[in-house]
Amino acid sequence: MALTARCFLLPLLIVALFMVVLSSCTDQNRKTVKIGYMNCNNEQETKHRFVPLTRYLSDKVGVDFVMVPVDTQDFEKRFSQGEFAFTHTNSLLYIVLKERNNLKLVASEKRGNFGARSGGAIIARKGSGIEKLEQIKGKKFAFGPMLAPTGYLAEYDLMLRNGIDPEKDFTYTIPSGSFKHEKLIFGVLFGQYDASAATLLDLEIMTREGKISADDFTILAQTPLIPYCTFGAAEKTDPALVEKVRKALLELKVSDTADVDGEKVKVLKAAWIDGYEELTDRDYDPVREMAKRVNMPPYQKF
Repeated sequence: MALTARCFLLPLLIVALFMVVLSSCTDQNRKTVKIGYMNCNNEQETKHRFVPLTRYLSDKVGVDFVMVPVDTQDFEKRFSQGEFAFTHTNSLLYIVLKERNNLKLVASEKRGNFGARSGGAIIARKGSGIEKLEQIKGKKFAFGPMLAPTGYLAEYDLMLRNGIDPEKDFTYTIPSGSFKHEKLIFGVLFGQYDASAATLLDLEIMTREGKISADDFTILAQTPLIPYCTFGAAEKTDPALVEKVRKALLELKVSDTADVDGEKVKVLKAAWIDGYEELTDRDYDPVREMAKRVNMPPYQKF
């Protein structure tokens, strides 16, 4: 190789080496931030759904976000101990953390026919002879998990407002294990329960997937629509970082992907969502009023 060529290439090699070292140092110096994701059905499903979203946020914001699946009953304690800077929960848990720990609203998840809101229903199997809400008295009934806004809270509140006391007027149960919301619907379909609470979103999705038919059930009553899954931020989280996360969520498109184990994964498809919307804290007031009437956290009085 000619001396002139070697003299030309040497500075380029030095610059390239410097850029590699600089890039490595930059990656090592990136801040690590944890996001606590409430387990919906189970931890495995939660990871499958939200690892791509977490990677997307890391790429967009320039922070190494780490997803942490959290059981619903453990969420408040772990958040209070400062484990997470950001949260992904249902709307009732958002309110609990807002009232007790001043959680900040970041963005609200959109999914299904009602966007960033969902509702609950009280269902019976068609042909069972149960055609009206008052007929559930004395019957076998099932609710979803107690902190489920549209699988427990909204339906319980609906009954109270219609003169039905679940603690006195019938016997109810809450299914155990994973996929409790589906178990409510299948339980009515196959005769395990006379009636049950059911989220409108689950009825919509299970019908679309062919697991049930709309003709299988009688809707005895339907609750108001309320916000559902919600991103929040701890009070002490850097406001500039919160705004970057909010912007990244609101700008998330169907075509956006994230690299997961060497594969490009569509973020929204993996998470089973349609996008994010910017609601206000006042939009959550109907959930607060339900919780107060039902004597639920964070307003329960013993």
